[in-house]
Amino acid sequence: MNPRIHAALAAVLLLSVGPLLAADRATEEFVGRVLETQNTVGAVIRGKLSVEDPTSERAVAVQIRIRLRRDANVTRLLYQVLWPATRKGEALYLERSARGAITGFIFAPPDKTSPVNAAAMARPYLESDLTVEDLAEDFLQWPAQRISGEETIGTDVCKILDSRPPAGAQSTYSLVRTWISAERLVPLRIEKFPDGRPAKRFTVQKTTRHDGTWVPVVTSVQSAGQSRETILELSRGERDVEIPLEEFALERIRQLAPTAAPEPKE
Repeated sequence: MNPRIHAALAAVLLLSVGPLLAADRATEEFVGRVLETQNTVGAVIRGKLSVEDPTSERAVAVQIRIRLRRDANVTRLLYQVLWPATRKGEALYLERSARGAITGFIFAPPDKTSPVNAAAMARPYLESDLTVEDLAEDFLQWPAQRISGEETIGTDVCKILDSRPPAGAQSTYSLVRTWISAERLVPLRIEKFPDGRPAKRFTVQKTTRHDGTWVPVVTSVQSAGQSRETILELSRGERDVEIPLEEFALERIRQLAPTAAPEPKE
């Protein structure tokens, strides 16, 4: 190849690839800062999950406890119903490996368990707009991340982050778009796309600052084309809590379930 052509081609490649590499580094650094705010060995959170549906007379309102434990190669999550009494003890246990593989089980008192498989991942959690997959996936850990723009929400200038699952991942979504406050590093809106149109939107309605970190307190979830709305409201929580492994064992999970009443004597 002519040296002059070679030099010119190299210059063109540097001009075109250079900004992409810089953009990738900027995205990586930004996502790293966001993940750092979420970094903890464990957490215990209490909250209320409710569904408001103007087309239905049936009300859904449950109090839940969430336990999280992070080890080097696995993240464990346990969702347990505390109230109402008729549902107390219902539990969802999830394990997420460092590679993103999801396993776990669903527990229904007094002693029914079913695995978290592909069908279970698509199942609504407690009849809400949240699916088991929504609770299990950590899309900020996906390798394909890109800042696609900026938008102001309220008083927050947000980076718009596009996250795409890796090849072979068993995710319903081909794209998750997140609006993250550039200053406070807290997500304020999330849209999930199974195809070219958003199927679900998460809107953070209230945030609070806890130990120097901003966290969502009230989040609404709406599915496309639906009038109903799911509200997740966190009432209290502790982070950097070391939760023993036995707390995630099925035998321990069973203990929260109410004891069955004895059969009446004839």
